[in-house]
Amino acid sequence: MSESSKLPENLAELLAHLHERQEKRGNCTMRDRAELWLRHGGENLDLSPPNFHHALATWLANAGLVHKDKSQDVAAVLYCLGVTNSNNLFQKVNQGKLVPMGIGKNGRRNAKGQRKA
Repeated sequence: MSESSKLPENLAELLAHLHERQEKRGNCTMRDRAELWLRHGGENLDLSPPNFHHALATWLANAGLVHKDKSQDVAAVLYCLGVTNSNNLFQKVNQGKLVPMGIGKNGRRNAKGQRKA
């Protein structure tokens, strides 16, 4: 997936790139969103609706954007602010539409070759 993405590897460059997209109101592609989620440990996080806020807060801590000791506080704040899993990457994950991009319905990296018969 990395070879087809245009996202910078370096965190400082990545943040500058994302700021530029935000300022231009440009969209990240689903492939970019999937890579970004997987890049900072998203494959280990359960994105199901009951775990969404904790997974997102943990991902932010893994990315270095939130102090690890504050991730539970961030989860509570995200919940209170009404941040939901009903849009963009998170909705597509729960709908199973990102399976071709390497993310299963629970938000974790697809385990290729482990299909149920």
